Amino acid sequence: MGIFSRKPAYCTICNKQVIHKNKAKREWDVKSPLCSDCYLNKMQESYDASIIKKCINCGVKSKVTDLWEPRLQWDMVGLLCKKCFDEKELDFSKEKNFCGVCGTKLGFIRYNPKNNWKIKGQLCKNCWDAQKAQIDRK
Repeated sequence: MGIFSRKPAYCTICNKQVIHKNKAKREWDVKSPLCSDCYLNKMQESYDASIIKKCINCGVKSKVTDLWEPRLQWDMVGLLCKKCFDEKELDFSKEKNFCGVCGTKLGFIRYNPKNNWKIKGQLCKNCWDAQKAQIDRK
């Protein structure tokens, strides 16, 4: 058998020949490879709408399909309801687009506060200079 020769693969559930091999997840208790139809069916079974989880922010119980996954930048683990997701999105965009001290809209150039300043968000040039001068005076 050559290095590039391939044997045809067959789905372990429906026994159809597969072109693209989908790998089954461990929790499904099915051996790989799977055809795309069987893979989607197994995926739908595992993420069924009958699973109920809590919102990590407010604790409201809801179906998994109604909950939202937080953005990577928020550094959160779990799911959020739509209301909490929207609130968090507004807070994040406000923190990202406005100065953390005076609240003015930030332009292209933004300044990150130093860790010992204990300021959340980014700063405009004036606030950064003022904060730096205040620290230098001490």
